[in-house]
Amino acid sequence: MHKVSVTLKFVSGAELLIKDEFRAQSSKKSGDLEFKHEVPAGTENAPLRMKELIENVRDNLVKGDKDQFYKDGKLRPGILVIINGSDWEVEDGPEYKVQADDVIEFISTLHGG
Repeated sequence: MHKVSVTLKFVSGAELLIKDEFRAQSSKKSGDLEFKHEVPAGTENAPLRMKELIENVRDNLVKGDKDQFYKDGKLRPGILVIINGSDWEVEDGPEYKVQADDVIEFISTLHGG
């Protein structure tokens, strides 16, 4: 099966949702996580979309209660998604067609205090 490699970033608290084994893959030395991740690429008639990538992240990378990240087909409130430097809503949101070498960042907008 053909796969697509993307760079995933989890920052500002979103990294706390990710399984510990992915910390060793991270290129960041701080608490933030950044690493390459391969996902099934889909087909020409049915390309990989952001919603499938997010489901892959939920199923394979998120630890504990996966509903804290993604529930009922939606990202949980408080998680901002940036695709190649742009808000994912500008890039068609969950329907965005994922490309090789995309940089996808998940940012928690919720802060304690």
